[in-house]
Amino acid sequence: MLITILAGLFVLGVVIIVHEFGHFIVAKLAGVYVKVFSIGFGKKLWRVRHGETVYAVSVLPFGGYVKFAGETDLADVPPPDPEIPIGPLDETPDSEIPRQRYFTSQRKLIRAAILVAGPFMNYLLAVLLFIGVYFVQGVNVVPTTRVGEVTADGPAVIAGIAPGDTIVSIDGAQVRDWYDVEKLLIDDPDERKTMVIRRDGREREAHFEPKVEHGQVSLGMFAFASSRVGRVQKSKPAHRAGLEEGSVIEAINDTTVTTYGDLVRIINANAGRPLYIRWSTDGLAHADTITPEPKQVLKPGSTSEFTTVGIIGIHPYSERRREGLFTSIANGFQTANAMTAQIVEYLGLLLTGKMGVKTLGGPITITQMAGDVANWGFDYLLGFLAFFNINLCVFNLIPLLPFDGGHLAILAIEGIMRRPVNRRLRDWLTQGGFVLIILLMAFVLVLDLSRCAGSTPGGF
Repeated sequence: MLITILAGLFVLGVVIIVHEFGHFIVAKLAGVYVKVFSIGFGKKLWRVRHGETVYAVSVLPFGGYVKFAGETDLADVPPPDPEIPIGPLDETPDSEIPRQRYFTSQRKLIRAAILVAGPFMNYLLAVLLFIGVYFVQGVNVVPTTRVGEVTADGPAVIAGIAPGDTIVSIDGAQVRDWYDVEKLLIDDPDERKTMVIRRDGREREAHFEPKVEHGQVSLGMFAFASSRVGRVQKSKPAHRAGLEEGSVIEAINDTTVTTYGDLVRIINANAGRPLYIRWSTDGLAHADTITPEPKQVLKPGSTSEFTTVGIIGIHPYSERRREGLFTSIANGFQTANAMTAQIVEYLGLLLTGKMGVKTLGGPITITQMAGDVANWGFDYLLGFLAFFNINLCVFNLIPLLPFDGGHLAILAIEGIMRRPVNRRLRDWLTQGGFVLIILLMAFVLVLDLSRCAGSTPGGF
């Protein structure tokens, strides 16, 4: 529980601070007077003044804001009340700030840069996190080019690839592991690839065309994975039973298992039912009764219906392959861009009703997910932090007030019309946007609480 709370606060805190710092630093560089930099909303629990800005931590931690001088129209700036003294930790009234330093006094291009800076900083942090993980740790690779399973009517079947085949090369490039296979096939997915396949000691050519649907690339095949265990998640049934990375699971109940697919099928089908599992670690035999925990996942092929599966907290075995700096930089941008495209697609499916609203998550779900990935390892937590930064970047660019994207849309409309948007209309749009956000937050909070009574969405 403590790890979950700390991981959740870490993720939420970092994304909020980075986002608001983007607005803050660009505004400062542009000469805009920044009155308040707050983590959280509502009543200020702690505050300190440094220079002209009051830095604060507020009671509601699920967000933050930067307050500029003159955020509203100049005519809306109230005169000072001489009877109300201003304390050293109070924000400076607009009336005491030169109007050339007001946010609304800046050129539209400067205001747009300040608005974009928040989401951009979230995107930039995600890229840097991915680069850092790739460079320091390397990439996780399945150390084989042998095909394990193929899906019916998928690209692999059409190309004549069968389970047990070994992929030797793709377009003349030798492949060392499954990471190479996926990278070479997914790059330029619209192009036809020529593969050399080895089967029963004989090599032959196969022509492969990946399937692209809704921006997702499908190969229709998976790497062969033995029953050797990779990462073990702390606090889960496998970890409590003593399974370690490198352990080889040999049997479940009376069934001999040889592949990771065997493990998944049996464990997923037995949520809440005790299983007698035998395994070996460093040549020593072990056995214990392990009960898979229930977890909800989307049904295969569905975007709204969930099903319950059993999990024990293991990953298939993989190895780490170190990459050079320039390769890590390229991989970092590629991963961040691919994730951005996936989130944009998800948002489109959600808005068109093709994706179920039950897939949304609020602060409780985010905290639970942060704690869940933290138990896999700190690198997993950094990956989740990168993912959440991109989420915040994309959602903040939605052209709806009071999001940054809504303010950018207003600036664009004013630029086209060459006159300000009607103030009353803008206020209505802002108030309507706040109402929608409050309703959405209430809805996802109800979803969060309902998940707490059961189980949270996630994978094996």
